[in-house]
Amino acid sequence: MLKDSINYIHKKLIPLSVTIICLYALYLRIVHLSRHLTLWGDEIHYLRPMSGTFLDFLRDIPNVEFCSYLSGDLFIFYPFFKIFSFNKWGLTIPCVISTILGFYILYLVCKRYLKSIWGYLIVFSVVCFNATLINHATEIRTYAFLPTIALATFYLFQRIADLNFKLNALKMIGAVTFFVLVIWFHIFGILIFTSSFLFVLLSKRRESDFKIYFKNAVSFTVITLCFAAPLWLYSIFGRHLDYSQLSSMNIATFDYIPNPLYNIIGFLKGIFGNLVGFKKLYFLLPGLLIPVVFSYRERYEQLIFLISVIFIPLAAIFISDIIQHYWFIQRQFVWLMPLFAFFLGWSWDSLIMTLTAFIKNAYAKK
Repeated sequence: MLKDSINYIHKKLIPLSVTIICLYALYLRIVHLSRHLTLWGDEIHYLRPMSGTFLDFLRDIPNVEFCSYLSGDLFIFYPFFKIFSFNKWGLTIPCVISTILGFYILYLVCKRYLKSIWGYLIVFSVVCFNATLINHATEIRTYAFLPTIALATFYLFQRIADLNFKLNALKMIGAVTFFVLVIWFHIFGILIFTSSFLFVLLSKRRESDFKIYFKNAVSFTVITLCFAAPLWLYSIFGRHLDYSQLSSMNIATFDYIPNPLYNIIGFLKGIFGNLVGFKKLYFLLPGLLIPVVFSYRERYEQLIFLISVIFIPLAAIFISDIIQHYWFIQRQFVWLMPLFAFFLGWSWDSLIMTLTAFIKNAYAKK
């Protein structure tokens, strides 16, 4: 009886620990919301087009958004604004739902890759205490949804990759529809889509049936991009808020994160410090070097993840900000933060399991 109880507790220890951390993380976000119930300038600007009818709302979007209809968050907030007006408690309902869903999807991602409770504790602790995630989780802007969308995109790509991109008609329609909506949701949607696709593509490169897998994957991606292209192209090249307005705002790209040409250490701190988001967890950052220094089974896959899912999107955002003379600021890569937390947990988990196996083998030989 006691043995069965111990086994049951051990089996449930990971989901129980994750649930406790997630509840505390949600508490931190609600407390932050309670202290910021007054809508600030950007939030009011976001809500302004919703004052009229739905047709007025559709007509006004290009007048207030730089990327026109690539503004999925506006369509989410619209019905809540009609019910709650400027009441922030009511407006944040979809944000809270998105946050909870994000926790669950992150747990599903972790179940695919992590083997020890330590990996889970690292991942969810980083997400729990990340200041940027806390600040934007209940903000009436797109940044409340992007982390969950990025996690869902990554997870769904894993599930599709398990099937070698061979889907029946119903699953194909569902997957294509979801990814088209991701690409339409925000200008970063195309980055979220392509980075996850690149990972599932490159992570299979060493397998014997890669040519067939590659053909199926590319066909799926081409179909998705063809459906997404019309609205995406119209929103980028059609009528929208004039980019030239940025020049009149006296924006300096490196107002928030230092220029790497003059302060490379400050630049790296600005990126990786914000990706972790909590000073007391900075000691986990050496996890970046674990797959570089150590050799183990997951090493190649982790390096591909770090490059394709983290570094390439960061570089794309950075270059775009320089070209557009816009701020390079942490809210732009808020959607990378739970993925980076997962990477840290995954790399530390692999090291822990490798060292544990080494110690057991050494002990068995004595």
